[in-house]
Amino acid sequence: MIAALTVGAVAGAGLLTAGWALVPPRQDLAAAVGRFDAHRARTRLASSPAQRLEETRLGQVLRTMTSRRGLIPDRVRADLALLDRSVESHLVAKLIAGSIGLAIPTSLVVALAAAGVSVGLVVPAFVGVALAVAFSFLPDVSVKQVADRRRGELRRALACYLDLVSMALAGGRGAPEALPSAANIGRGWAFELIADTLTYARYTGVTPWDALKQLGERVDVAELRDLGNALALVSDDGAKIKESLQARAATARKRQLAEAEGAAEKASESIKNAHLLLGFSFLLFLGFPAVAAVLAV
Repeated sequence: MIAALTVGAVAGAGLLTAGWALVPPRQDLAAAVGRFDAHRARTRLASSPAQRLEETRLGQVLRTMTSRRGLIPDRVRADLALLDRSVESHLVAKLIAGSIGLAIPTSLVVALAAAGVSVGLVVPAFVGVALAVAFSFLPDVSVKQVADRRRGELRRALACYLDLVSMALAGGRGAPEALPSAANIGRGWAFELIADTLTYARYTGVTPWDALKQLGERVDVAELRDLGNALALVSDDGAKIKESLQARAATARKRQLAEAEGAAEKASESIKNAHLLLGFSFLLFLGFPAVAAVLAV
């Protein structure tokens, strides 16, 4: 009876923690504006402000605890920046996933105890801790998969963007004017991200190439960093900028073509392996009755 009450108390605490994390507290407007002003220097314009998750008190506590211990890798920060998600919301998601993993064996123990089956607490406790740790990494895996896909989309859009900038430069525009105008021509979240970055740079007095370089560092896209460095070196010569951008666009397209061919070859190899496995399984299915009959004699 005491064991069942203990397990029920632990499950209730987990559910209460998850509910506290899911329901964000009401924030003071002045405090929210103060935090925005404090972090404005390192916060870019959001490409989709309606999808930005509200920072919760629990998320802020978790971020303070993890930041002091350096438990948030730079790669995860770059992925979250690319997906326009806050670190606080990601930490809350990890906590919820871990709580779910911890609650699974607890719920099974409670169900078995209600059915009259006595189960020890040692094994469920170890299983619960293992599931909690494993489930806490699921948000990281999900964020990485989505971020990798969006990086590919950003690289493809960047190749088109370089062509548009080259055409604008060929039409007689300068680099400070050609960069934002080309970004406004394109469609999609990648062009909107570049356009918002250049607009924010214009209002804050940052050069467009420095803004692109900072964006590349924030979202961990080497092509943007290299583009910012190249534009900074040849910012005074329009002809060199045009030639450099055209060469970079051609290189980006060749790289994308090579990656597409590699992905196609990998998919073909996977299909071939699946066919071999299917054929082996079919042969095993046909030969099993004969082998079983011989062994039974």
